[in-house]
Amino acid sequence: MPKEVKAKKADSRQRAARTTPDLDEIIEVTIELVLKHGDSGFRIEELIERTGISKSSLYLHFGDRDGLVGAAMSTAYLRDVRANVDGAIALVSSITTRNQMLEAIPTLVDAALNTRDIARWQRVMVLGSARHRPEMLKRISEAQTMIDTALEELLREKQKQGIVRKDLDARELGVLLQTAILGRIFRDIDSKITAKDLDKWRAVLQSVYEGFLA
Repeated sequence: MPKEVKAKKADSRQRAARTTPDLDEIIEVTIELVLKHGDSGFRIEELIERTGISKSSLYLHFGDRDGLVGAAMSTAYLRDVRANVDGAIALVSSITTRNQMLEAIPTLVDAALNTRDIARWQRVMVLGSARHRPEMLKRISEAQTMIDTALEELLREKQKQGIVRKDLDARELGVLLQTAILGRIFRDIDSKITAKDLDKWRAVLQSVYEGFLA
């Protein structure tokens, strides 16, 4: 066989056909690695080993390391926030009386308390990282604004139904409802508060939520 033909065959074996990278997989593995090692400990090389994507493809799709981390962490943040908020919206939307809302409050409180530890810390990590990543902050801000608007519209409807106090701003109420999830982080780092005291936090949230009712 001529040397030229052999060389061409060898070259074709070495140069496997390029495949389109699975960007969803790249995002998910990046989320996993950043949560495991932190932003500063995240290594592109480990992502490449896990997914097989090339550096050139990463930079083509995400611009640079910051772009990749920003896209991954904002995706994780928004997914968790939407999961919590969608559940609350679905529950509250079906309520038509004050008594029904009162009965639903323990469920809303439990939803805030039972958010996974990793999800709570993830939000803190993402918000901290977004401060120096304008595009990431923009994505989070736009999505958060949409979420806040959805909650505001829902709470305004409950105000019209005479279920929620009308003297409180509906948008601010929606924001406050979401802060309960982050609030537990302050408990987690307080050395004088233990997991056994969680019922105390539950009672406080229950009282606060009941204070929204008309």
